[in-house]
Amino acid sequence: MSKPIHVHVVRREDGSFWGSTQNLPGVVTAFGASLDELKENLRVAFEDYVSVAKDLGEPWVVEVQQRTEWSFSMNMQALFDLVPELKITAIARRAGINESLMRQYASGNATVSADRVRYIEQSIHELGKQLQSVTLTDPKVR
Repeated sequence: MSKPIHVHVVRREDGSFWGSTQNLPGVVTAFGASLDELKENLRVAFEDYVSVAKDLGEPWVVEVQQRTEWSFSMNMQALFDLVPELKITAIARRAGINESLMRQYASGNATVSADRVRYIEQSIHELGKQLQSVTLTDPKVR
């Protein structure tokens, strides 16, 4: 199994997204008005990147073109901006972190350790799993 293509995503002041690969020879970048548009633009840019590498006879192209999985990372502020339904105070409570400190982490006004970031990320992922386990029913159905 090949390793995923890792992309770091930044949300710009105008609300658009910019992403760049972190683990390929060279770099593939793209932007989009939404995260979905960024992902599509990255896919197209990656296809062009592979095509040019083939034309140039790059030795690494065979391994790289087999990569089909992508992973995306972004800072906390970008995540909370992207998903406004995700409340900073609720995540702080869930992670057992002081709410004021969590707001400072999310705004970039306080430095957060790598271990703390992973713990916050784990709390968010656990919330996602909990939400995915829910099945809604029609309120009229009993």
